[in-house]
Amino acid sequence: MATVGFGFVTQCLNLKTNKQEAIKIMKNSRKTVQNAKLEVCILKRLQCLNPDTCNIVRWNGFFFDQNRICLKFDLLDLSLYSYLKERNFDSLTTAELRPVIAQLATALSHLRSIGLVHADLKPDNLMIVDRHQTPLQVRLIDFGLAHPVAAVEPGTCVQTRTNPKGEVMLHLPFNDAIDMWSLGITAAELSTGYPLYPGNTDYDVLCFIFEMQGQPSDNILDRGLRTGYYFDRDQTNGQQHWTFKSPEDFAEQTGYYAVDTREYRHENLDALVHVIEEEIEGTPQGLLVDLIKRMLHLDPDVLIKPLEVLRHPFFCITSSSSADPVTTMDDGPADLEVSTENTEETENIENMLEDQPVDNGGYGQAVWRFFSRIKNTVQNYFSWNRQPVVNIPPQPP
Repeated sequence: MATVGFGFVTQCLNLKTNKQEAIKIMKNSRKTVQNAKLEVCILKRLQCLNPDTCNIVRWNGFFFDQNRICLKFDLLDLSLYSYLKERNFDSLTTAELRPVIAQLATALSHLRSIGLVHADLKPDNLMIVDRHQTPLQVRLIDFGLAHPVAAVEPGTCVQTRTNPKGEVMLHLPFNDAIDMWSLGITAAELSTGYPLYPGNTDYDVLCFIFEMQGQPSDNILDRGLRTGYYFDRDQTNGQQHWTFKSPEDFAEQTGYYAVDTREYRHENLDALVHVIEEEIEGTPQGLLVDLIKRMLHLDPDVLIKPLEVLRHPFFCITSSSSADPVTTMDDGPADLEVSTENTEETENIENMLEDQPVDNGGYGQAVWRFFSRIKNTVQNYFSWNRQPVVNIPPQPP
């Protein structure tokens, strides 16, 4: 089905259940095995959530193929990127996009409630359950870069170059706000048909962001471990401030010459209103652009939260022919599903994790300490300090 850096994903028949499953087969290398251990920890934590109401892929456990760890997931149809590709990258209509954004905001709200950041939200990691079903139902997949918010550190390898947030590239402290940024980038791509900030390097991406949105305030840049790599420290009227290095200065410093890979150049985010297709139902494109702008605010403290996304006026408009399904958490904690089955496979993975603590620049140890309290009982799942699931108010008819 796919070949990627960690190994590959294939489709298999589960002989016990007689159902097709997607199998993520990890490479048999030391680094990949370490990453697989961390991903299993994250997936075990996610078992306290109902995959169907939280819009995340269902993990069905794992097995060993010789020394390779194989993760089992529900088989889904195709990624949103592949779906766009099939449409020759024709953008989604507002009616198609609204339920997709709502489902993803719901997923992020649940992840936030248990203290996790996905850290790699993009169209490739958003799977459609059935492309022939209307409206589209999506699931968030691939938790290989997911982190406990309590364990993230500046400089941690998260996100990909198609949707990185400034904090990540500048090695600033960050949290789950990077997932909201990724959702904003994804919403812009799905509504226009092309990436908003494509780039060959972090410098290119930062250049595009600052050109359209301006640069972050100096008090934010002051905390970046790599701010000095991309900025010069200037002094005016006795006050110091950061100035983004010009392409010429950056090329002289690094030998890299910036390349503009954008399909379209916009003066600012408001200009997106001119490229988002107008809907027959008369939905103002300005509402979608306003939502995207709130998702892409440069100050993480001002960035819109997942629950606030679902209360945005963009979701108050419905078509006369059909209502958009907005997956909510109205049922609260009753939606949570926790597996208490302690299988032989689970014992094997726990023994492996205990016998081989991961050393990944300090992050692995932090993750292991963070998850060491997680056991295979309902009591221990819920005795762990976590935020309660917050109910989302029903959407207006």
